[in-house]
Amino acid sequence: MNDILVQVLISIIGGFILSNITLIIFQVVSYHPYSKPIVPIFFQSISVFLGLVILILIDGYEISLSSQWVSELESSLILGITDIMRILPLFYVLMLYFLFRASTRAPLESPILELLDSE
Repeated sequence: MNDILVQVLISIIGGFILSNITLIIFQVVSYHPYSKPIVPIFFQSISVFLGLVILILIDGYEISLSSQWVSELESSLILGITDIMRILPLFYVLMLYFLFRASTRAPLESPILELLDSE
């Protein structure tokens, strides 16, 4: 495969693994007596392991119980975090643009407010 395509694929899978790990932590931390986090945690854990298997197969390693899993997880999470940090300024600019548009818009005339003003 093309090196750039492989790098993009590794970054996407790293972000996917990072978001699933974050959701697992959220499920564990926000536990209360009425929540049933077993099923979501199970599927999120399977998603993390499938992402790791895909990363290992992309790099051409054989799947075995060695320290390659830890290094693959570490490198994919680092790539995912750095790529998210690269994209965040774009989202900040878009958010500022929409907030500015919403704040400069003229308020709509409400009949309820007119009734309150007339009293």
